[in-house]
Amino acid sequence: MTTQRLFPATNGPATVTATSGGWLLGVQFSVTGGMRWLNGIYHWVPGNGDITPRQVALWQVYASGTQFVVPGSTATSGPMTQGQWNFVPLPAPVQLAPGAQYVAAVGWTATAGIPVTANQFGGGQPFAAGIVSGFLTGWSSGTGTNGFPEPYGLGGQMVFSNTLGPDPGAAMPNNGSGNNNLWVDVQVDDTAPAGYAGSYRMYPNMRDLGNFALDTANGFTLGVEFSLSADCAADAAWFYSPATVGVLPSAAGFYRVSDQALVAVSNSPSWSGAAGSGWISAPFAGVTLKTGVNYKYVVFQGANSIWNAAVAKYYSSGFGGAGLVAGPVTVPDAAGATPGQQSYHQGGSIHYPDTVAGPFSYGLDFEVTPLPPAPPAAAGGVVSGDRGAWKKLVLLGA
Repeated sequence: MTTQRLFPATNGPATVTATSGGWLLGVQFSVTGGMRWLNGIYHWVPGNGDITPRQVALWQVYASGTQFVVPGSTATSGPMTQGQWNFVPLPAPVQLAPGAQYVAAVGWTATAGIPVTANQFGGGQPFAAGIVSGFLTGWSSGTGTNGFPEPYGLGGQMVFSNTLGPDPGAAMPNNGSGNNNLWVDVQVDDTAPAGYAGSYRMYPNMRDLGNFALDTANGFTLGVEFSLSADCAADAAWFYSPATVGVLPSAAGFYRVSDQALVAVSNSPSWSGAAGSGWISAPFAGVTLKTGVNYKYVVFQGANSIWNAAVAKYYSSGFGGAGLVAGPVTVPDAAGATPGQQSYHQGGSIHYPDTVAGPFSYGLDFEVTPLPPAPPAAAGGVVSGDRGAWKKLVLLGA
């Protein structure tokens, strides 16, 4: 397990900037390389700072002036300790999607003041290129050299509010602080917490797809290649349906790369949202995907109208340029997939994706849960234990 912070060995100011009232402070950050886990949020308390308990929350920004609070990301600390970083753990680690723009926020009613260090994230300043700590990136301000790729208009690296109250779960700090550092930090892991038995996706807790363009008005089978390090139940198909389109995929399923066989398909999926509503899902039933097999997850729509989005260069110079990992799932980069990542086939019926037009992302995602190992066989070849749960799954050939 690797854990990253933005300020692992840097202390904040010794004294506060005097002010009072309900304050919200936040840091903008993203993760790369795949799905990650936010464990909690730090706040630096100067030697004369308020010891009032802090509330924390995580927001995702997905358009100018549009954001949502990530479920399960709110928490309240005990009293703060002056002169150090104070860690506020979340009730449970929260999944983060690669390339999403997140704001980790803290809030309290100040009486002494807030920590502020000016001239940190702009051109020629200490963090002009932002802060890159392994798979964790704290973006520079707009005058720096490593701002978030989407111009969502937050007006600086760190953000604040002194008018929306002290609860970051109710409102996100929405004023840019320019180049100032407001001394909020995050702790992010690349591995699931001990005992986690839930599902995995590539893009959890993400509302947008990034800087996409609408694709052409053709029937396509779109596919993303992946492999697994453990046998998994396929729980759900996911797809990003961009605003203004009028049709949804009419099928979703999995091809095996080695022989281009369609090993599972859901025709007329029961999508969770309407066309044009962003990320939507549809359940799979009775599908097992096996370790050591290369698959392509696909969606198909044969209508000759625009129905999907495309993000250029995603698997070369974009967030998928080094491939993506989410627990047992590995999605290779453009060079590691056949004939490239992601692939398509143009036509009026579902077909193995066999063509690439560049390392695009077509807004494909899927959800899997690792299966427990099969019970060991007892003496005499009798299998011990209850295999009922396994009987409900369709085991696919390798």
